[in-house]
Amino acid sequence: MPQSDLEQHSLALQKIIKDKISKTGSISFAEFMHMSLYQPGFGYYSSGHHKFGKDGDFVTSPELGCLFAKSLALQFSQVIKSLDNPIILELGAGTGQFAFDCLLELEKLNSLPEKYYILEVSADLQQRQSELLQILPKHLSELVEWITQPLAKKFNGVVFANEVVDALPVEVFRYHDNEFQQKRVTWDEGFKKIWGEFPEKLLKQIEDKNLQLNEGYISEFIPHLNSWLNSITQNLNHGVVIFVDYGYERNAYYHPHRSDGTLICFYQHQANFDYFNNIGIQDMTAFVDFTALAEAGDSCGLGVDGFTTQAHFLMSLGIQNHLGDSQNDYKSYYQNTTQMKKLTMPNEMGEKFKVIAFTKNYADELIGFTLSNQLHLL
Repeated sequence: MPQSDLEQHSLALQKIIKDKISKTGSISFAEFMHMSLYQPGFGYYSSGHHKFGKDGDFVTSPELGCLFAKSLALQFSQVIKSLDNPIILELGAGTGQFAFDCLLELEKLNSLPEKYYILEVSADLQQRQSELLQILPKHLSELVEWITQPLAKKFNGVVFANEVVDALPVEVFRYHDNEFQQKRVTWDEGFKKIWGEFPEKLLKQIEDKNLQLNEGYISEFIPHLNSWLNSITQNLNHGVVIFVDYGYERNAYYHPHRSDGTLICFYQHQANFDYFNNIGIQDMTAFVDFTALAEAGDSCGLGVDGFTTQAHFLMSLGIQNHLGDSQNDYKSYYQNTTQMKKLTMPNEMGEKFKVIAFTKNYADELIGFTLSNQLHLL
């Protein structure tokens, strides 16, 4: 999209948000973030603006190459082989690269699901995913079906999401004068932040975390995490839910040194903290509180069975077995080694990204947590 078109796109969304504010005087930051990311036709994830890969705003693990998907396929295979009529449900599939590589590997493992559902709210991304997955052999591409709402029928299988929870809108709070204040957005010759009182239900969500915070501490939380997770998993009969994302357990998330929160924006691979700029054409994200995610799983009747770093998870699944032959194809081996380093090294994605797994009527120990399971940290 040309720069002038991007600017017009952003201005159009700004007007929609401004009109919304004019009706009430202000909106919560969570509502501002939701409109910025998901406003139909204009939000960052709802428009045709390019997002993934080197020409977009950020690169996700599946975009680095096939090692991530090949490794996850082994975990999926363990679950799929033990269930009747298993399906895979991927949330927010990006370019579709993960589904592409995963299905090819699952076929090698003789573990194809009956269906591979992709829950995708963006018509543009759905189109891009479809174009890529049509390249697959017909018997594989025919397994894929797109949905825009959680599955309404009972199912067995795997629910998977990579870098989805971090894009859920967050409430931003400040601890000031021994009370929690809600960040809100108003308009005065431009978008401005103001601090107000939290509605009682939202205030209870913060107070239930039992945080010990210093004066002026700012951070965030996902306000409707329980209901979101329940909508995704309520019809899961037997199976596993796996989320991969960047974040921390609660003690690290609300650490005294992290007193400005974790909210960040990405525009053309550059990080910034100006969420009132490039509205609708830049990503806005917050790190994940994995303790809150575990609590949400528990409230939804799921077992919280695994928590570890991405590095430990991928190594448990034998990512090193996919590097190839250094003798006969050194170029490919070198590329795969570089890819594995980015996925697993502590100073890259290895420790910043975590993996959490929930189960529903599923008793087997998940092989992805063989090397390390850090549930005690949650």
